Amino acid sequence: MSLRLELKALQSRLEAGRPPEVVAAMHQAVADLRASDVSRTVLQVGARAPHFALPNAAGVTVESTRLLAAGPLVVTCYRGRW
Repeated sequence: MSLRLELKALQSRLEAGRPPEVVAAMHQAVADLRASDVSRTVLQVGARAPHFALPNAAGVTVESTRLLAAGPLVVTCYRGRW
C-alpha cells in the first residue's frame, strides 16, 4: 500500500465516529496550517537546530548543548491526550 493510501486510511479511522463539528475543526486546522505556509520556515533535513532548553518527561529542564556533548540528539514531540 502506498503512503498516500495509508494516510487516507488513517484519516478515515481517525474521523470515524467523531461528531461532524469535530471533523470540520480538524479539517480547518489542516487548512489553516497549509495557508500559513509554515513549511517554508521549518528546519530542513540535515539542518542544525538552534540551541534550546526544554523540560523532559520528569519536568526537569535540559539543555541541548549538554545533551549534544554526550552524543547525537533526537528530539521527539508527542501530541495528544495522556
